[in-house]
This record gives sequence, structure tokens and C-alpha cells, in this order.
Amino acid sequence: MIYYDIEKKEDGIWLAQREYQPRFHLKTESVFAQCNGYFGVRGAGGLPSLNGKRGMFVAGLFNCAYEDEVTELVNCPDVTEFRLILDGEEICPDRIMIKGYERKFNIYTGELVISVRFELKSGTEIEVIERRFASMENRHLFVQSIRISVCRGAGTSGKLISGIDGQQTNSGVSHFQKINCRVYDRKIMQMKGYLTEDTLSILAESSCESGTPVFTLKRRSVEASYDVTVPEGGSWEFEKYVYIHKQEDMAELDRQKEILKDCISKGYASVISAHKEKMSKLWQQAAIRIKGATLEEEASIAFAQYHLIGMMPWGSSSSSIAAKGLTGEGYKGHVFWDTEIFVLPFFLYNFPEAARQLLEFRYKGLDGAREKAAAYGYEGAMYPWEAAVSGKEETPLYAALNIYTGKANKVWSGIKEHHVTADIVYAVWQYYSMTGDDRFMEKFGYEIIFEAASFWVSRAEWDEVRKAYVIRDIIGPDEYTEHIDNNAYSNYMARYCVSLAASLAGKAEKVTPGLYHRLKVGKRRKSWEEFSEKIYLPEPNEQQIIPQDDTFLTKKCLTDIEKYKESEVKQAVLQDYSRDEIVDMQVLKQADTVMLLNLFPQMFSPEVVRKNVLYYESRTIHDSSLSYCAHAQACAAIGAMDLAWKFFEKCMVIDLDGNPNDTTDGIHAASLGGIWTCIVFGFAGVNYEGEVLHLTPRLPEHWEEIHFHIKVRGKDIELTLSNTKVCLKDTGAGRTPPAKESPLKVEVGGEVYELKDSLQVFIIERKEGKSA
Repeated sequence: MIYYDIEKKEDGIWLAQREYQPRFHLKTESVFAQCNGYFGVRGAGGLPSLNGKRGMFVAGLFNCAYEDEVTELVNCPDVTEFRLILDGEEICPDRIMIKGYERKFNIYTGELVISVRFELKSGTEIEVIERRFASMENRHLFVQSIRISVCRGAGTSGKLISGIDGQQTNSGVSHFQKINCRVYDRKIMQMKGYLTEDTLSILAESSCESGTPVFTLKRRSVEASYDVTVPEGGSWEFEKYVYIHKQEDMAELDRQKEILKDCISKGYASVISAHKEKMSKLWQQAAIRIKGATLEEEASIAFAQYHLIGMMPWGSSSSSIAAKGLTGEGYKGHVFWDTEIFVLPFFLYNFPEAARQLLEFRYKGLDGAREKAAAYGYEGAMYPWEAAVSGKEETPLYAALNIYTGKANKVWSGIKEHHVTADIVYAVWQYYSMTGDDRFMEKFGYEIIFEAASFWVSRAEWDEVRKAYVIRDIIGPDEYTEHIDNNAYSNYMARYCVSLAASLAGKAEKVTPGLYHRLKVGKRRKSWEEFSEKIYLPEPNEQQIIPQDDTFLTKKCLTDIEKYKESEVKQAVLQDYSRDEIVDMQVLKQADTVMLLNLFPQMFSPEVVRKNVLYYESRTIHDSSLSYCAHAQACAAIGAMDLAWKFFEKCMVIDLDGNPNDTTDGIHAASLGGIWTCIVFGFAGVNYEGEVLHLTPRLPEHWEEIHFHIKVRGKDIELTLSNTKVCLKDTGAGRTPPAKESPLKVEVGGEVYELKDSLQVFIIERKEGKSA
């Protein structure tokens, strides 16, 4: 169940919190964050309060504070807090009588509205309504509006103080080495924060009826005090416009001032209208409409897409998407394999140019990946488990200290979890297959694939007994099984990567001969071909189960595993068993072999897929936010719809449920991406492979049909699917196509059709299809 109240209005779906509950502050600040891809602002209330954590995060703005620290996404100066003093009384939600409270968030527009009604000591009741949003029309712009009204009693007067607070930290660590503040033209505040390599500039200008404000410079902050006078039954309004930018895209100061001046002349209503228009265009492509879905389901799905849109660094490949998007300090803002496997598909099928940018970011990290490979004695490029902006490994070597022993446990994922290198290659080829973007391959794709292939060849060892190459001492997606040999996911992904390089070598020699010779592809092709033929691949056994690794199937099972599956406490199993004990059991933290079956749905027979999905699910505790969506998709693919729906329900509310201790350090970006893949790949059964769009809809029982858009090979396709019928329409049909463009092949129920303008196929009567 969703913790928040849900309202559906003409302007969108609103999530609402109607009680002032400090224990939910951290969670709701993440959930209600306003993000536009350039920056994200946590949804903390503007008035000072306890238990919260303000935060503004600018995409790609990383810093390393100390030599023994890792690089992290910087918590930037706060622009949202304001102080209000009326009749000598400071208005603070934690110290004053609250007569009414509502904090609500519009999923479709990203507007946050916080309404609080207070009773002053004088008996006067006032209402403070704060509205704000991160503009998608100008992604440097953050806008805040405050309205103070007298609801009952006499008029009131006092001060409102608002500014830019540079005293924010990342869990106590201040990253800005120096902060300079000043005021321009007696009305515009500016703060410049200097990091080791970057500079952040923030300009803020406000508008109200109080005349010239009084400015004050404090340590690492600048603020302005405005006179407030609210007559009986009347109101007082204040608007604040903030321009945020990094050094890499510095603009002329005068131009920035003009932007703020223009905003003030237009006003909040006009500025948000332009923002909503941009958001509407994005939703026209991204929206998923489901006939039969409940309002809660509709809200969960739209919430996932809002944050996916808000975490994408539109128009820039200098940064990527972090595990927490732009909503919190979790995982230090680092980029994982989550981005390529769970998040990128949403952009690939809706905004392919954005997917390209995410992959260009990985290309820019090639040198760092090469350095890591060389440091471990390997060839080619070994991508970091955690990345920031440089492409270097950012995973800490040690976890937090054990408070009883004083010693820290080694973090093995950055050392042994290598599948990220193949995951990136998988995403590269998915992008090319969907777009046919030859220029991308020539500039970026070939090199990524070739360098990754050389890494895997050097990573493997020859096993004389098996007469095959093996991959020893590795960690697969399941992080409860460390230091294993021949993880099925890793081995199959390595083979995929290297065989792809081998098959592309000939094309590269013809298309990009300069690159072919510069990368010494000719000298490496033979090793790639040999590896592809001789890599050991765990095959299904007599029971048709694919061994997750060399020893997994010989380990004992955990008899009371259901206790941990149903536990509300994540990783509760580690309270009863040590990590070493867990490694010696058939216990999984998250999907592993099941992930392989999701990525390659046609690699094994349907019966093998079914048996493996059910076998491994029964041994999975789902202690990772990545697991529910992966298993929901896999269960839908095998027709286990009760299980698929069970996991999808959990995935939908992973950030929205009533657990106040979850999502506190940011939303779960990969799980939100997983909601989209569950619907499109799982329930709608979409799979583009071999230049054919395969459709196998398996909708939940109460869903009548799904309607959404995708882009395939330059075509804009509108799909409406049910369990009995598939309808497709090329929304660009009628325009003059390129001479070489051919109709899209579509496979439904084992038969292949051609989409020209539109196509309708009845699944029950599989031979009855028609195209127009």
C-alpha cells in the first residue's frame, strides 16, 4: 500500500501527506524531490524543522573532501529554507501550534505544495503556502513562491528571511573549500562555491510588495530580510527565482540577471506554465495508460517515470544517472551497473538520444577503465563498479568500522564484481540494434566493445580438465555469494561481449580502418574467436537447472528462508548468520541467473527458463531493491502471473510504502526503471531482437489493456495490447521515409507480420492478422 494519499485532478496525480510527522521527513523529502536532470532539490519544507535533511544536488558535481575519502556527489548550498517571524514569534512547525498541514506533490509536473496553518500566541491563525518546482523549460532555474494569509483574527506583521545557505554538508563533510557571497544592484544575491576542480554559482532574486530588502552576509551564507504585513483576512506574497550553474557552462552574468528579471516580470504562474508545457511534451512520449489499473497503480507507475525523467542529465554526456538519482546522498551519488541494465531501457525505447548520452559517458570513462584493468594485471578496459565522473573506480576499499572489533571489512564488489564491463557492452549493442546509429558505433561503440572483450579474455584462465576457459574468484549480481567460480551470469555475459567483438571486427576493418588499426584489432581477433568458442558456459543439468556457479547446487538450503523473505527488515538474515555461513548456503540476495534469462529471453527453451525462474526465486530473499522488478519481469515471461503480480506490487511501492526508514537517502533509481521494464518487457512482452519486434502480452488479470509509445529504428510506434489483441500504429507514417527504410517486422504468436502504417493482430485467432 502507498503511504501517501492520492488525488487525481485535471492537472495530474498528487501524492499528499496530511499530517506533520517528523519521522517521515527524510523519506518524504526524497520522494517529493523536484528534479529536472540538471539538479535536484529534496522536498524539505521551507520553514525550519527538525528531523529533515536539506539537499540540492547538481548533476556531475563531485568532489573528494579528503585523501582517504572517495569522491561523492556534493550536497550544494540550500535555497529553499526561509524564516518567518510574526508578532515577535518565530514560526517553526516543531514549536508552534499546527492547526492543519498538507505537503503534496504533483507527479506529472513536479510541483511541490506545502500548506501549514498555525495558531499564534495572540490567537491569530495564519496559513503559509509554499509552492516550488525545478524548471524543465530552463533547467538552471529553481522557483519558489510563498503566500502568507490571515485565516482568523487580527492582522499580523513581521519579517521573512530568505537567502542562500552554504553551510550544507554531506553527512557532516563540507566540500566547498571557499565560498564567496555578494549582492548585485541591491536586489540579487550571489554565492560562488569553489571545489577542488569545479565552481558552482547561484544567483537569487526575489519579488514582493515590501520594497528594498535588508541584506546580510554571514559565514558561508547570504540572506535578505523582507518586511511582512498581512491585514485581517488578507495575504502577503513572495516569489524567489534561483539560477544555478556549473563552471563548465558559465554564462554571462548580465544574461543570467536578465533571465531572473524576466521571470519576476512574468510571475510564478507564467513561469510554471512554460515548465508544464515542456513536461507535457515529455509525457506525450513516456506516458503509460492502463485500462483497468487502480489509481494507486497509476500513481506508482507515473511516479517512477517522473523520477526517471528528472534524473536524466538531458543534453550532456559529462555525467550519468546515479543509484539515487538527484534526490539524496545515498551511495555517494555513484553510478552502478543499474544505469545500463535497469534505467537505460526506459530512455532507449522513449528518448534514444538520451540513451546515447549515457553511453557516451561510459566512453569518456574508458581511460579510467583501462587504468583499472592494468592495475589488476588485465588487458583492455575493466569498468569501475562505482563511477563518478572520471571513469576511475570509486568503490571504497573498506566498509564502515565494526563497532565491536574496530576493524573494517573489505569491500569486494569493486575488486571482484566484474560483470559491469559486460553490462555496458550489452547496453551499447542494445542501443545500436534499436537505432542503427552507425556514427555512434564509429565514434564510441566499437572501442568500448573491443576494449571490454580484451579484458574478458585476459580475465579468464585455461582449465585443462574442462578444456575450456573459466572465470574464477568472481562475484555475480547476487552479492551474497562472493568468491565463486564460473558465475553463470558473468560467464554468459563475457561470452556475449567477446563474441560480439569477434563478429564486429570484420565490419570495423571495412568501416573504420583507422580505428581498427589504432586499436590493434587484427592482433586480438584470434583470441576473441578462440575465447568465444572455448569459454565454459554452465549448462542446464538433468533437472534443467543452470548452475549459478560451480558449487551453488551442492550447498545446503536455508530451511526457514520464508522468514527472511517476508521480513520487513532488509538483510535480516545477516542478524542470524555470518556472511561466511550465507556464502555456503543456497541463499540469494537478489536475482542472478534470473537476470541472465531476462536479458536473453530466447537463449534457452521455455521449459528451462520456467524451471530456473521458479527454482532460484524460491532461494532468493529479495534483500536488494533490484530483485522485485527482475523477478516480476521473469515471472510474467513464464506466465506465473500470481508471482509476477506479487513482486510487481512490492516493486511499485518500494519508495512509497509506509516504512519511514526506507528511501531516506534517496529514491531507488534502478527499481523505478524496473517498474517500466516490468510493464513493457514483462507484461506487454516487448522484445526487439534480430531486427524483429516480438510481442507476447501477459497482462495481469484486472488490466484490460496497456497503451504506450516506443521508438524502434527511427519509427515512432504507438502500441495498445491486451491478452487477446495487439494493435500497432506508426505515428510517423505518411511522411516521406528514407529510400532504404523498410517496414518493421513484428512477431506475435509465432507469426511474423509487417508494420506499414498500422497493424492489428488477434492473439486468440493467431492466423488472423491484418495490416493497413
